[in-house]
Amino acid sequence: MSIGSRVMRRFTSDCSLAATAFVLTFAGTTFAGDIGDYGLRGVAPLPSAGAFQDMFDVHPDGRVIVVAANDVYVETSPGARRFEPRGGLPGGGGPVSYPAFVRVSPDGTRFAVGNSFDAVGVFDVETLAGAWFFVGHYDAEWFDDVHLAIRDAGDMTLLDTTSDPKAPVNPRFMTGGPFSAGVAFDGAGNLYTGTGLTTGGPSQTGWVKGFTRARWQSAVEGAPPIDYEAEGVQVCDVLSAASLGFDVSGNLHVGGGDFDSGDVDALGVVAGEAIAAAWRGEGPADNKNPDEVRRVDPDAANDFNWYDATYNAALGELLVRDAWTSFAYVYTAGSGVTCEEVRAFRARCSASGRVRARVRLSGETHDGVVLYATLDGVPHQAEAAGRKARWSWRGVDAGEHTVVLTDPADCGAGVTVTCP
Repeated sequence: MSIGSRVMRRFTSDCSLAATAFVLTFAGTTFAGDIGDYGLRGVAPLPSAGAFQDMFDVHPDGRVIVVAANDVYVETSPGARRFEPRGGLPGGGGPVSYPAFVRVSPDGTRFAVGNSFDAVGVFDVETLAGAWFFVGHYDAEWFDDVHLAIRDAGDMTLLDTTSDPKAPVNPRFMTGGPFSAGVAFDGAGNLYTGTGLTTGGPSQTGWVKGFTRARWQSAVEGAPPIDYEAEGVQVCDVLSAASLGFDVSGNLHVGGGDFDSGDVDALGVVAGEAIAAAWRGEGPADNKNPDEVRRVDPDAANDFNWYDATYNAALGELLVRDAWTSFAYVYTAGSGVTCEEVRAFRARCSASGRVRARVRLSGETHDGVVLYATLDGVPHQAEAAGRKARWSWRGVDAGEHTVVLTDPADCGAGVTVTCP
């Protein structure tokens, strides 16, 4: 089967923010994916080995998979916010201290991890069986269940992960790029990567360029390699393009920081329509136009965040991580339920340490609508049935705990419960 006949499935999303502890609101304007509806629902803990030592991705079923230094953790169930250890990464590419990336294959059977040095490992999600391919890397993204597009310095390669690890099939299909940046594919299979740091131009730090699926595939199959500086379409100039990802509506998020220009401490959000306009020849997204590019900073009190993001398509959640921390900010598009429809929100803790919360709504029935509440800041979903939605948490420690309704947001103070 040729590369061109395979199917790419990977999505990442973007947001505007409206939160309790971290407040940043955008009024009126929406992107292709109705970005204006996104809000912060809470902060989810992640296993961590320390600052910049953790990377994570999302399994197609919604479970988060974390590599913390050399150790692998898998969420117990989608949205559980609890993790079970699976063991250390095996083989000669480790031990890993600072993983460069973690990418789960579209079919969910394997994940790829970079050791930030000289090898990319590909391992079974359940058993960790696998092998290391000794190839350079900065970032990578699966094109399909077999092929991994890898950015390494100025080059890009396409690793066949079923090839012999001792003699990997990893053809180079792009040359001439400056310092490394992120990698992403859109829904049509077009490839995006960027200028991580200006080295000579003409591109500048933070440029993100798109290359058509036909062009990069032809280079893989024997045509001359892509010349990064001479080819492609510039779609935006945001931060340092250190991490890239799309949502299902074509909106792009961009991580990193351009320290030469002072463009740091944010996640860049680029409207899908601005990306489409760039492909039509109308020029890159306008950083001065908030309809096209926005800077998102959920921790505005800190000037030293380093954000990237991963979209959980199964749960509809955007997970925004600051590499200095051991948690992810969780955003979702709004449910559409308003505070005016919230008639009551209550919570209590039983003698067994089980916390229950319930919201009662007015108006028409809300069957199937997903709402969010947090227990001590950690977000959880509940599906409405009629005019009610319920949450339940077992095994809660003794003492005081706070339960807050975060979708709909800003509907009043949280409820304090005391567990015996």
